[in-house]
Amino acid sequence: MKCKKVMSHNIKSCTPECTIKDAVLIMKEQNCGVTPVVNESNQVQGIVTDRDIALYTVLNEKDPDTTQLKEFMNKKVFTCFEDDDIESAINKMQKNQVRRIPIVNQENELVGLISLGDIAVKAGEKEEHETFETLEKISEPVHF
Repeated sequence: MKCKKVMSHNIKSCTPECTIKDAVLIMKEQNCGVTPVVNESNQVQGIVTDRDIALYTVLNEKDPDTTQLKEFMNKKVFTCFEDDDIESAINKMQKNQVRRIPIVNQENELVGLISLGDIAVKAGEKEEHETFETLEKISEPVHF
């Protein structure tokens, strides 16, 4: 099964110059915990999670109305192409211990997002065991 069959569509994103509040409003509207950060060509530059926002804002006493995402967004983003097999996304999620992965087209433009929930709900029985294995590998403690 291809990523484009499993991914969530109509993903809203932010630019690096958007504020924390902008990202939170998108998360609220989309009922999700992540916002991809893209450049003016809609190419993924970073990603911000609700956890990133909570930790950065609180620990650094930042103002959500003025603090820009480029100050703290995660720039190490793992993506898959929309025509990649879902196994590719699952493998990247496991290897990099991430719960979500942006999906891009051949021009590297953001076209969707795959989460563990998307895999569990949309990928079907064939990938069911992979969903649990993926969750297990993503959730393993990181040893420094």
